[in-house]
Amino acid sequence: MRRWGIRKKVLVVTLVPTLLTTLMLGLFFTYSWVTNIESLLKDRGESLSRQLSAGAEYGLFTANRSLLSSLSNALLEEQDVRSITFFDSDHDRLLHTGPGSSDDIGREALTGEEPEQISTPDSTVFVTPVYLQDLMIESMLDPDSRRNVGSGKKPIGWVTVEMSHVRTEKETYKALLISLLLVLAGVLLSLAIALRLSRAFTDPVFELNEAVARLKEGKLDTRVYTGAGPEFEQLESGLNAMAGELSKAQAEMQQNIDQATEDLRETLETIEIQNIELDLARKEALEASRIKSEFLANMSHEIRTPLNGIIGFTELLLKSPLPRQQRDHLSTIRKSSEILLTIINDILDFSKIEAGKLILDRIPFQLRDIVEEVMVMLAPAAHSKNLDLVPLVYNDVPDNIMGDPLRVKQVITNLVNNAIKFTQTGEVVLRASLEEEDKESNRITLRLSITDSGVGLSRAQQHSLFNAFSQADASTARQYGGTGLGLAISKRLVEEMGGKIGLDSELGKGSTFWFTLTSELSSTGEAIAPKDALRGERVIYLEQQKTTGLAVEHMLREWGMTVDRVSAPGAMQEQIEEAQKEQSGYAVAILGITRHLLNSSQYCSLVRTLELERDCRTLLLTPTLETHDTPLSGLASGHLTKPVCRDSLYDELLLLVHGINSGQGQLPPLSAKKEAASQSANVPRVLAVDDNDANLKLVLTLLHDCRIEAEGASSGFEALSKARQKPFDLVFMDLQMPGMDGVETTERLRGLDSNSHRTRIIALTAHALAEEQDRLTRQGFDGYLAKPISNSQLIDIIYDYTGYSCNAGADNGYLPVPEIRDTRQGLRPSTRRQQPDCVSIAESIQLAAGKADLAEELFSMLVEQIRTDVDRVAQLWVNGEREELLECVHKLHGATRYCGVPELRGAADQLETALKCASPDTEYQKDQLIVAMERLQAWSEQTDWQQLFRHQTRKATAD
Repeated sequence: MRRWGIRKKVLVVTLVPTLLTTLMLGLFFTYSWVTNIESLLKDRGESLSRQLSAGAEYGLFTANRSLLSSLSNALLEEQDVRSITFFDSDHDRLLHTGPGSSDDIGREALTGEEPEQISTPDSTVFVTPVYLQDLMIESMLDPDSRRNVGSGKKPIGWVTVEMSHVRTEKETYKALLISLLLVLAGVLLSLAIALRLSRAFTDPVFELNEAVARLKEGKLDTRVYTGAGPEFEQLESGLNAMAGELSKAQAEMQQNIDQATEDLRETLETIEIQNIELDLARKEALEASRIKSEFLANMSHEIRTPLNGIIGFTELLLKSPLPRQQRDHLSTIRKSSEILLTIINDILDFSKIEAGKLILDRIPFQLRDIVEEVMVMLAPAAHSKNLDLVPLVYNDVPDNIMGDPLRVKQVITNLVNNAIKFTQTGEVVLRASLEEEDKESNRITLRLSITDSGVGLSRAQQHSLFNAFSQADASTARQYGGTGLGLAISKRLVEEMGGKIGLDSELGKGSTFWFTLTSELSSTGEAIAPKDALRGERVIYLEQQKTTGLAVEHMLREWGMTVDRVSAPGAMQEQIEEAQKEQSGYAVAILGITRHLLNSSQYCSLVRTLELERDCRTLLLTPTLETHDTPLSGLASGHLTKPVCRDSLYDELLLLVHGINSGQGQLPPLSAKKEAASQSANVPRVLAVDDNDANLKLVLTLLHDCRIEAEGASSGFEALSKARQKPFDLVFMDLQMPGMDGVETTERLRGLDSNSHRTRIIALTAHALAEEQDRLTRQGFDGYLAKPISNSQLIDIIYDYTGYSCNAGADNGYLPVPEIRDTRQGLRPSTRRQQPDCVSIAESIQLAAGKADLAEELFSMLVEQIRTDVDRVAQLWVNGEREELLECVHKLHGATRYCGVPELRGAADQLETALKCASPDTEYQKDQLIVAMERLQAWSEQTDWQQLFRHQTRKATAD
């Protein structure tokens, strides 16, 4: 109804009440008329019936039909009387006058003593009983008797008068017709009035609408005059005034348009000139962009070329037998080279991002390994500022996920490096946790946050922090260095990987940079073997740096170890002594050392006491050291650099607790596929072409290590000369060379191919642009290898293109990767119980009849003897030479009888007895003897025992 027009609303308002009123009046009139007609018919029937019953008393009493007939004929002349019937007292019909029959009147209707009515569809029958009263003459004299003459008597008969409904129905139809005509007349009159009234409203409105429509069409000379009343006159005047204003405004607008058109014509001429200038500027910009890309490619090549040699030869050195210290130095060189390579990649990445050519890999990787690599790589920079660098990877983080590990590592490196750069004291903590997991789609969202205790950032500095070449303030670049590209690249990389990046910071209170990483779980990643070998072992841990302690303790407890934390060296020593007294000592004592505690006499004394007196293995966790020749390093059984890597800590504890090396010294066996291929494929002939001597030497060295027949060429001309002399199966071709570059050399080499032999050519280049690989494929290269080259990449390329597996050159399918542990020979597990002192100086002098010189000489002879007996006892046991072993132990036992060595004496006595009795625990007693000899040997090497003998002599003389 809200959307109805004015005309419809006016019609409804005027017609509905009128129609309802007319209809109600018509219904009331019809009902009243019909009711009156029916009531009149009833009254006349009752009246005629009473009159007839009074006149028919005698006729019924005497059964005079002629009299009754005259009465009925006279009554039939009355209007609406259809028939008359007389019944006697026996209910028999005496006389019927008129059409029809009264047989349909039942006897039950003639039994009543009161008048009754019987209605049928066509008529109404009035039944009246007739009593004998007026004929009783003797009764007439008595009025009371006259009134009661019929009282208590039966009727002498009945009179029925049938009244027809024909006239009544006619009157009813007449009343309905009149009512209908009146209602129709009222409706028509109301409709006429409503239409007239609605037109009085709608016609002016329609005229106004038409005027507005004409104005909308632009006919601004339109005016409207409705003459419909004062209200519409106001609308007319307003609309006419508006039309006048619009006409005036259009004239002004047209004038302005003409002026603007003239101005636009002049502007277009200016723009045309500017377009020509812009086109020239665009061409110059494209040329500058081309020069920039070429410059980046050339700079990439020039810097990557020496880096290739540095990284490659570092990896070669790492394969050779080296002490741990030198291996650490080489690892640092390699990691530093990788940092430089990362800087180059940052510049190239920013160029790719600007050009929209960044391509992300999607391969399985382990986030924990990437986090640890970044933290270890940046640890020297943090430790040089005495910062605590801590990685915290929570247990809910999956082991294998899909993504681009290089880009994830790049983002983490940028954020951690910035945190170290802007933090002077305190700590830098990296936390990795699971934020969301969708098991249906097999997708997860990880959150990585880097929290520092540095200078912090104001709100104004935070707004522009992720812009390229933007830093906190102008002094930042001068004080801390950097180009301001790191955060901009990180932001774009995170967004490309479907994540978000942000920060929470407060000036002077540090910052937290965070980003999310959405990835799929990898179903093809390498399964992580459970680390259960240390489950149930007890360790005691001393750490001053709270967050580092939390991270290390988290890893230890994850492996099922029991960890007891202490806060002071004295507390550690006391707790270890108490544990050994209770026969439940610790497997390892871990000491977290800060830089200022490296030369602490208290810590040196603690480590010496634990190693020598308590026979408890110690593991030092130190910051990055310039040299490992520190007092503490020489005393402890193990040493790791903070931040502690998960696998390194596990391997070190495995060695200290069980004496098990983690498997260094061999690689996993070859797969069946590669082993079969290596047996069937011949050793390929390989040619390496590079104008840089260092890179050429590196490639040749790597190939020779793989036992491949390889030759080198320093130019394209030399490569062609050697290729003409004999065919090669595989060629590694550098692209940028003076004279004849790699592309031209490849084209000429293709001319030497035959139908039976095609040389596979692999491009070696330092270019890192995305479209490089497609271009090289079109130029005839079979493959693409970017510098710096790793040994694993080279092995895979050779296998893919020749079918020869380089790993097959080693015996039994293993490649030796030796590592020298020159400072930790003879490690044995910690003693879990309290032991007696292995040497008693006083007892030695007493056994030598109080002669200190003799006691010292006897002890010296014993020490010299056990140096050979340790290995001899073990060898005799392995060879099964029990008689020679018994002789050796007996001789050693005899020597201990003249020296104060109760532990060694007891062990020798028990083994000698076991050998003689062929005891089943002979092997255990043998191990105990070896432990006692090693402990005595270690004590003699760490203690100035000659001075102890002399001191004991002076003390006895003084007494």
